[in-house]
Amino acid sequence: MDDKYHQLDRVLEGRHLIPVFQPIVSLVDGKTYGFEALTRISEKELDMNIEEMFQTAFKHNKSWELETLCRVKALEHSVYMERGKKLFLNVNCNIIYDTAFREGFTKSFLQKYGLNSNDIIFEITERVSILDTHAFTAAVEHYQKQNYGIAIDDVGAGYSGLNVIANARPDLIKLDMNMIRNVQKDETKRMLIKALSDFGKNAEILVIAEGIETKEELETLISLGVGYGQGYFLGYPDPDFKDISKEKADLIKSYQARSYIRMNKTSIYPMAGYLSRSGHTFFPDEKALQIYETLQNNPSITEFTVTEEGAAIGFMTRTALVEKFGGRYGFSLNSKKSIQQLTSKNFLSVNYDMPINQVSKLAMQRQYEQLYNPIVVEREGKYWGIVTIKDLLEACTKAEVDTAMHSNPLTGLPGNLLIDQEILYRVLGNAPYCIIYFDIDNFKSYNDAYSFQSGDMMLMLLADILKKTAVKSEFIGHIGGDDFIVICDYHEAENFCREVIDQFTNRVTSLYHKEDIERGYIVSKNRRGLTEEFPIASLSVAGISNRTKSYHNMDSFSADIAELKKKCKRQTGSYYEIY
Repeated sequence: MDDKYHQLDRVLEGRHLIPVFQPIVSLVDGKTYGFEALTRISEKELDMNIEEMFQTAFKHNKSWELETLCRVKALEHSVYMERGKKLFLNVNCNIIYDTAFREGFTKSFLQKYGLNSNDIIFEITERVSILDTHAFTAAVEHYQKQNYGIAIDDVGAGYSGLNVIANARPDLIKLDMNMIRNVQKDETKRMLIKALSDFGKNAEILVIAEGIETKEELETLISLGVGYGQGYFLGYPDPDFKDISKEKADLIKSYQARSYIRMNKTSIYPMAGYLSRSGHTFFPDEKALQIYETLQNNPSITEFTVTEEGAAIGFMTRTALVEKFGGRYGFSLNSKKSIQQLTSKNFLSVNYDMPINQVSKLAMQRQYEQLYNPIVVEREGKYWGIVTIKDLLEACTKAEVDTAMHSNPLTGLPGNLLIDQEILYRVLGNAPYCIIYFDIDNFKSYNDAYSFQSGDMMLMLLADILKKTAVKSEFIGHIGGDDFIVICDYHEAENFCREVIDQFTNRVTSLYHKEDIERGYIVSKNRRGLTEEFPIASLSVAGISNRTKSYHNMDSFSADIAELKKKCKRQTGSYYEIY
């Protein structure tokens, strides 16, 4: 046997392993969802790292012993983990259906560590391919029926393909860290992660990004809609169960708010803070009995938030507190406890400036028992108030009605009121932007010669091209007639303009008669009523960014864009120019 094998034996015999726990956090509010249990070798004299040890164990048919020791060590320490958070245990894909493994995770086994199956997520690692697909799938179904969670690790690398996800139907998928590395610089990675994120939402599978190491990666992942993350930038593996720092949690919230503003730019949706009311708060060390009696004397208090140094740390409804004091032993068990011991730390909190349509989406994604609880609103990390579901739904309904009223009836795109709000938001702000106007040349002559119905088809064609060309959440509006607008949250929009012109040039010919295309023009009447020859429709595109010039009022912006639009209209054929 080689030296590495003897080192492995020393570890197994002496149990020279220590568990460490890396936080897995929500990329919405920075709260800890759970911890992945990892392992480090405590015997300093060994010259082998943990990955080499797993490789050696596999080579010498010792994987079962090594993985069992790792899990037992993690479970022994799980007594220090806050209840309600998940413990991720790594499991080889060919061990999970082993009978001995199944018999090991019984109800009584977990109770020994103060756990239940809801607390455990088996993270399936594929160091090798699955040997028996049917047995693997049956095992996954068995554990899911027992309320264990199933996560597929390293999706996007090795054997972790879509076929495994399709067969296993996991509760979570973890994106391989190689997909995450420098994602902000790689368009292909972003497209793939966005597709997997959207797939997860549609399939009700949580998506976790592994290996986040920079703030740029974090911001990009949030903008792509990834719900959870872990990595050294957020928190290192630690022998203790440590949440991420307040600074990192606040950074997540600020990136999330920025992303929501980009995704939901329409200011027709008010911010959560506008709907919030102060709500009732208590301090964490106040006695539960005193608060119970306060609620009994004041029926108007239907819920309350526990705050410490101004920050929300717990939330509870009247019903939940009454249940704690109910039953045969409820009063005696809880009357002397502080309210902090009884309140839930698993509550939805959002930033003051989050648009209410996004708040509504988050609220509806909660577990059923929390579905109708109010949402806690925070501002700069401090408690601000609460928003009730009733107020939230009423405001969303009103906003949707207002949006429909101010949208163009033909294309369904936002109309002038919403466009004006968007332009004002960009021009008077500090973020990068490029505001682009699209005008169809010779549209009136085409409309007169081919009918209004055909003219509507040309407008819908351009609207379709603009929507399909947009890849970075650009705002697209229909000013009216043949005038459209696109607002980008970046300066370099030349490629966007070229792509729109190319697609319009290729597709607009389908709206003309063959003979008109062959001769390159149509015969129609001009504005003076005289017959004239008009070229095939083209696009005049004028854009202004704040790359080199900033505007402090709308008058100067309007003057510059008007002059540029005139210049573009004077050119022959499709033409674009961006200042």
